[in-house]
Amino acid sequence: MRSPAAVRSTVAVLLAALLLAGCSATADGGGEPTSSAPAPAGAEDNGGGEHDPPGAQTGQDTAPEDAGTQLVAGSLSGTDLAWLQLMAPMNERTLLLLGLVTELTGDTSFAGFADDLAATHSAEAERMRTLLTEAGVPDTNPHEGHDMTGMVTDEELAEIEAAAEFDDAALAALREHLEQSAMLSRSARDAGTDHDTTALADELAELRATQLTELEGLGG
Repeated sequence: MRSPAAVRSTVAVLLAALLLAGCSATADGGGEPTSSAPAPAGAEDNGGGEHDPPGAQTGQDTAPEDAGTQLVAGSLSGTDLAWLQLMAPMNERTLLLLGLVTELTGDTSFAGFADDLAATHSAEAERMRTLLTEAGVPDTNPHEGHDMTGMVTDEELAEIEAAAEFDDAALAALREHLEQSAMLSRSARDAGTDHDTTALADELAELRATQLTELEGLGG
């Protein structure tokens, strides 16, 4: 039976791979999902200053396979940071689609679902931005312009708005977003280290399952 540490390491690698795979599909080649984050403490030879996290001093190096749990910003590990920096813009881009649904759908049930989803997505994004700010991470979007699974692009918004079957197109995009964010949230919950971040990831993983069930009811 694999140890909890081994499981966390495997999930962290999976989350990083998913993020990098999404970025690599962009026209400009994308970039590392944590490119805007401060450099990991101890990365420079600064003699082990007072800001170094536990384990950064000589003789307490973290093993390479545990790199996903090293602190990279405040109390955030690489997994925590990658999840927050991806989920915040994913939520914010989805809000644009939800506004379109409210405006264009003729289905009152779908409109109500979109309104409820917009409220939770907005609150979630605000909490994510707060966690990033508290960790000292710049308020930037390293995924700007990236065509990633679950991330609603301007092109997709235009296509959905012009679709002959608007509701079907919007439902398909929302399903992809909810499924992807559920998967990433489960990974962050299992592999992250920051208490507030993993708690939020756990909350999202559970909520997305409920939201997907509600969406499938609309699709039926």
